[in-house]
Amino acid sequence: MAVQKLKNLWKNEYLQTAVTVALILIIVFGLYFGTRALLGGVEYPLLAVSSESMFPTLNIGDLIIVQKIDPAQIYADPINGDILVYKREEDLIVHRAISATYKGSGVWQITTRGDRYPTGPGETWPSTQLVGKVIARIPAIGNIPLFLHSEKNVYILFIALIIILIILMLPFSSKSEEKLSKKEEKTTNEQKHFSKISRKLIFYIILNVILVGLIIFSLWGSLTFWQPGAGTRKPPEGRLVTVYGMFPDVDFHENFQFVGEAYLSLGFLTYQINYEVSGGIRQGLPTFSWFQFFLIILIIYNLLKLYNFLKWKEKKRSGSEVNV
Repeated sequence: MAVQKLKNLWKNEYLQTAVTVALILIIVFGLYFGTRALLGGVEYPLLAVSSESMFPTLNIGDLIIVQKIDPAQIYADPINGDILVYKREEDLIVHRAISATYKGSGVWQITTRGDRYPTGPGETWPSTQLVGKVIARIPAIGNIPLFLHSEKNVYILFIALIIILIILMLPFSSKSEEKLSKKEEKTTNEQKHFSKISRKLIFYIILNVILVGLIIFSLWGSLTFWQPGAGTRKPPEGRLVTVYGMFPDVDFHENFQFVGEAYLSLGFLTYQINYEVSGGIRQGLPTFSWFQFFLIILIIYNLLKLYNFLKWKEKKRSGSEVNV
């Protein structure tokens, strides 16, 4: 009896919606706090780049992954020093460490400089202002929180997505829909089957076209648009920014006067751009590869569709043999 009651209770659409939303919230906050713990408990594990001071290593709109680091372990070097995030009053600054000196009592004096200004004097600050070390970047996705004009934009985005999901999952119904469903029940099985196949085929083609388009863009595309959250002043004054595909990203690196040749290397779901500067070769950050990501989705999706189609053909063949 108790099991049957639970089954009947689970059939309630409002309960299913509430459970789904609760699971989404658990996953979102679990991922956030899990990421923080994985990165050493850093205060800001994910940050969006909003200025050009780290060109070409970091582009405006990049989402950077920040890991907690002991000041004593910072590697300081004008070419390949650690890229650090630190607080300057209310701002968070991302620059490269070019020197670090121990001052006693556990405090280090760190000097950092933006990659775009290789001959600049840099800025010196105490290690008490240190947030963490940048270990990777995800291109373009940081433009979403930047667009929202707020340091709390990530939370606002999550809340907006959850509200949209709640609205989409609410069990709406109306008399007109009921009448429509009754009319549909009168149609023949052949018409229903044909309509169902047609809708699935159209969806299949559209999704494949979208995925192929995303793959092409992530390799060779570029898109310039006005980004209201970009800039270094308060409030952000906005500016034109460009999202680059992987190969245009290489060209973006080579277009700077102080940069020589740029070298592209690929890993699993990542790529890295190393480039020549005066005094040596600067190692780029591991960068998330949207090209590989969309390609994997395309392959998995089509393999699943092929498997389902072959399974359906086998069932149809077996059914026809039984009927004979």
